[in-house]
Amino acid sequence: MKFDCVEKPLRVLFLSHGKLVGKHPAPFVIIPLLLTLILAIGIFTHLTTEKDAEVLYSPEGSQSARNRVILEDLYSKVVDENMLPRHQLRIERSGWLIVTPKTDDNVLTVPNMEEVLRLDKEVKNVTIQQGGDHYKFEDLCVMWNGECHENEILALLDYDAEILENVSLTHPLGTKSNGERFLAGSLLGGVTLGDEDVIEKAEALFLTYHIRFDTAEEFELAMQWERQFLHQMQNFISDKLNIYWLATLSSTEELDSSTGLSIYLVVIEVLIVGSFCVLSTTMLDWVRTKPILAMLGLFTAGLSLGSTLGLLAFVGVPFANTAGSMPFLILGIGVDDMFIMISAWRQTSVHKSVPDRMSQAMEEAALSITITSVTDALAFGIGCITDFYSIRLFCIYACVAVLFCYLYMITFFAACVAITGYREEQNRHALTFRKVLPKQDAPSKAYYLFCAGGTSKISLNKGNRYNQKNTDDSSDSTLMIFFKNYYGPFVTHPFSAFTIVLLFLAYLGVAIWGCIYLEEGGELKENIAADDSYLKLFFTEEKKYFRYYNPDMSVIAKSEIEYWNSNVQRDLENVMADLESSEYFHDSNFSISWLRHYLQFLVVLQIEKPSKELFINTLREQFLVLPIYNQFVPDIIFDSNNQTIISSRFYVLGKDLDSTDRERDMFWYIRGIVAKSELDLIAYHRAAPWMYEQYIAIRSNTILTMSLGVASMFLISLILIPHPICAITVTLSVVSTLIGIIGNMSHLSIPLDSISMVTLFVCLGFSVDYSAHISYAYTASPYQDRRKRSIHALYSLGTPTLQGAISTFLAGVIFIGSNSYVFRTFFWTMFLVITIGALHGLVFLPVFLMILVPNLEKEDKKVLVPNLGKEDKRTSRSIKNGTLNSGFNSRDSTPPPPYNIPFKISSGIVPQQRSSKASTSYVDAQRQNDPYLNQIYQNAEITSTDNTGSYSERVCNIVYNPNHRRSLHGSTILDTRRQLDQNWSLSANSA
Repeated sequence: MKFDCVEKPLRVLFLSHGKLVGKHPAPFVIIPLLLTLILAIGIFTHLTTEKDAEVLYSPEGSQSARNRVILEDLYSKVVDENMLPRHQLRIERSGWLIVTPKTDDNVLTVPNMEEVLRLDKEVKNVTIQQGGDHYKFEDLCVMWNGECHENEILALLDYDAEILENVSLTHPLGTKSNGERFLAGSLLGGVTLGDEDVIEKAEALFLTYHIRFDTAEEFELAMQWERQFLHQMQNFISDKLNIYWLATLSSTEELDSSTGLSIYLVVIEVLIVGSFCVLSTTMLDWVRTKPILAMLGLFTAGLSLGSTLGLLAFVGVPFANTAGSMPFLILGIGVDDMFIMISAWRQTSVHKSVPDRMSQAMEEAALSITITSVTDALAFGIGCITDFYSIRLFCIYACVAVLFCYLYMITFFAACVAITGYREEQNRHALTFRKVLPKQDAPSKAYYLFCAGGTSKISLNKGNRYNQKNTDDSSDSTLMIFFKNYYGPFVTHPFSAFTIVLLFLAYLGVAIWGCIYLEEGGELKENIAADDSYLKLFFTEEKKYFRYYNPDMSVIAKSEIEYWNSNVQRDLENVMADLESSEYFHDSNFSISWLRHYLQFLVVLQIEKPSKELFINTLREQFLVLPIYNQFVPDIIFDSNNQTIISSRFYVLGKDLDSTDRERDMFWYIRGIVAKSELDLIAYHRAAPWMYEQYIAIRSNTILTMSLGVASMFLISLILIPHPICAITVTLSVVSTLIGIIGNMSHLSIPLDSISMVTLFVCLGFSVDYSAHISYAYTASPYQDRRKRSIHALYSLGTPTLQGAISTFLAGVIFIGSNSYVFRTFFWTMFLVITIGALHGLVFLPVFLMILVPNLEKEDKKVLVPNLGKEDKRTSRSIKNGTLNSGFNSRDSTPPPPYNIPFKISSGIVPQQRSSKASTSYVDAQRQNDPYLNQIYQNAEITSTDNTGSYSERVCNIVYNPNHRRSLHGSTILDTRRQLDQNWSLSANSA
């Protein structure tokens, strides 16, 4: 059964395209260059970058993001002039400091606190200028009751270190001078307690400086202050304290730093990969060596990058640091395609014309490149549906870049191959472009080593043949011989195949086990920074000392409820109690509930079961006006008439959230508790849209996008690979590769986060390359025997597959010593996809194709050979030896290119002339509808003397005569020969 309804027309299309490029290469060079130059203008005029970490790494449309929109509308009247940090709905614009002593383990000593006060004064003196005005911290700070929000520990000391010995600090709750309680546990870390929970010493102190950012002007001032704050902290020197600093702007700065680093690494990568490509394509033959062509292959990938950046800049798509990994992806794909193209070119005869060689090379290479490029582009296109903006930007850039790379590979690079072919045809030196003599005509040893190469012009007379071993560019390389004669027969041996199946099952078991224990989320806020970054150092100390009493989660009633109703009060209390009794939150001593305080206040006033009016009026006129309770004013939102509470919020304190797993579980838990309540409640934290929602969304987004990507690959493979089982095998190989990558990420302690998710998309693109090339070569093999097909697939594409794997590894090896989590993750995931992908393509897949894919055609028991008319003795010997192509022995395990077809001779069965007439009638009837019969005639190079007769007789001779050099795919010859054999057989029987 035939499955080549798409593959067959594409093959004809690429035959014609290759011939066109071979005849007229100039336009295919000039047009891509001009297009790239035009599009590249957009890089300098329209390119924008997205640097906001929250925008990039927050899942869009998340529940927390939707809740924030609602809450910002409800609490719009609560502004920075009168609020506490817990009241803010977005991550505050702030500067943070962690201080530890250098010489001892107690920051609460007079000398150390004097140094802390000097540091505090330095921060408060940070000055910025805008429009001629100067601003200090006191002009920009978040205010409460008309004063800047203070650091409670310093305020308790009244900014005088000398009174430290006279102050009793308790832990975890401290008491201010006015009797208010504050959370000392979130300000002091590494605490040692004495009697009655009095702090004897503390190893770390946490200081915060919050800046207003309500209006656009305030936001700009806050950004400037943060920059100046970071600058001064970097220059602050203390001989007593270790100081760790952070600002809200720090994440953006680290993203900028990562993007700049990637540009530097791209240059190094190009140099390394370029050197490998030059070495891989260099030969001792100075005409056929192709180092310049290899560099043009890299240049083709560069053209696709320039066109991609320019086009997307023109249409307004911003660039992000995640898209910075796109050049490495495209360089790897481009180099892989380049090796495929050069390999196909080398399998053509140097004695054909350049258009004919390009036609044959494009027929073989372009289809394989098409399969991988289309599947890659579609997979990245599907990745654009993800909720993460950073990943969506990467997928957009990668999808467009893959399409440009494919377009330029079959146009610009194909034209470069054709131009190289004309140079070889004229026997010109690969570097100097001067005409040189072939090796056998070299006048001296030096000339032989550094100048000679190419092919002698030998005329082909009757009875002569070309010396293929010495003159064809298709001479097998060492690797091709290794795959054909040693490696292929070894891996396809029954015992080896059985062992490989067992190894595959063991590999799959270890990979699945790793997938089960894969950590999700990761410390994204610190992972975006380099290991030696101030940001990374700050979070290391914060995680060490200040995770036990964080964060303050909000439970918000987002609509009107009857707070005066005892049933509603009980329901609210049950929600708070469920949270406070869980492993994720501290008890009620650390919670903040205006309703609890107010109900106690009503008890003092001896008010029982108040009406709505009494409840609201007492709340507004007596409770909230007291200084000790006015902290709740921003937590209660009244309607315009001040007669109804339309929203209010309560707070519970997180406990010991020292890992992303616990943070994710905590957020799931609190969300589940409020969802079970009959009240209209939501759980919220200002960092939830960025951090906590990522932990929840990353798994579902990864599964969805990867599944759709794999499904798209299966669809394309099913259409373009002319056998459904092979398409299924390719898809399963990709799935197995992804499972191996994800499982080994767990073993390498790489979590699943939005950064590693980007690298998984890169892996998805590369994994299909290793499988699709080998699988397509298997289906395109001229053999019918399964084992021979696997050997032939390895022989044909094992070498470029291995070269592509090595070049991709070299592209990523520069990241192995990186101090950035982003680049280390990229390297290890790339290492995994190269190792596991190549393992599947070169070991597992050939065996499973041999086991699972049935013979594509039943092997003929008899092959009828027509009377070829004039037949010299050499031709007779070729037929008797069982070959269709002179120079090939049927005892060889794999025929040399072009595809040669061994067959069996049935002595005495030779059709008579009337059978030949029947066959020519068949050809006449089919040639108008069958493009292959036309292509056979148009592309075959007739080298024998029996080239007379009708069109159909010549086609028959071309199909059968072993002296005719054929440029078409072997399966085409085989199919046509079988059709003619069947026709001759029927004619002979009727006669």
